[in-house]
Amino acid sequence: MEVRTENQTELITEPCGGHSSGKKEIRMRSLSAGRFFPASAFIIMLSLMTAACGEPAADSYELRDEAVALYSSGEYTEAIDKFDEALEASKGQVSELQYDILRYKAECQLRTGDYADAKITYNALLGLDEDQENSAQYMELFGQLDALDVISAADTLFRAGEYQDAYDRFSLVAALDGTIAGKTAWFNQAVCAEYLGDYDDAYALFSRYISEYPDDEAALKETEFCRSRAAEGSWETD
Repeated sequence: MEVRTENQTELITEPCGGHSSGKKEIRMRSLSAGRFFPASAFIIMLSLMTAACGEPAADSYELRDEAVALYSSGEYTEAIDKFDEALEASKGQVSELQYDILRYKAECQLRTGDYADAKITYNALLGLDEDQENSAQYMELFGQLDALDVISAADTLFRAGEYQDAYDRFSLVAALDGTIAGKTAWFNQAVCAEYLGDYDDAYALFSRYISEYPDDEAALKETEFCRSRAAEGSWETD
């Protein structure tokens, strides 16, 4: 049984300007949220805000559309580079086009596991959101990104065979609170307990998990396996 590294975030993105101008919604709840604003986010903001005023260059829309096509085909790294080209071409007034490009770019960074860069991009978006309409959603997302950093580090420990350290790291963010990060960390913590041979703990964790997610077939199988192994251990010690 392997730990899970499922996609953690799904954003609903709509194009902007002449291509429609919907707001992005963030489908995510957080474990915790703390606001930060790194200098690199200010660099993005300044590059957008201090350029000569004017309408975005005509080819910025074409570059944006090319980037969206790459995003849609799952070529996220290439899409990020193309979105950067579109941002460069759209220098001028901070526009809905630039918001749209940054939102797509941030989602690509999430999908490639580039959580640190995603934070930078989302912080730039938060700074450019004059009315702060989406600030609460961004703060929730930042909490999830922090949790994903922990999960990524724990996953590295697990794959290196450091099961106890991985268990301890997953436990920091494991929560059955409806968040994808909390759910993933809880499942992975149970897997670590199984690898450590602590079937009582693994069974307890998986049992709690399936009480919240009864349709997870993999978890159901693991729960039964750990139950039988825990029972065998109890019988041997009697």
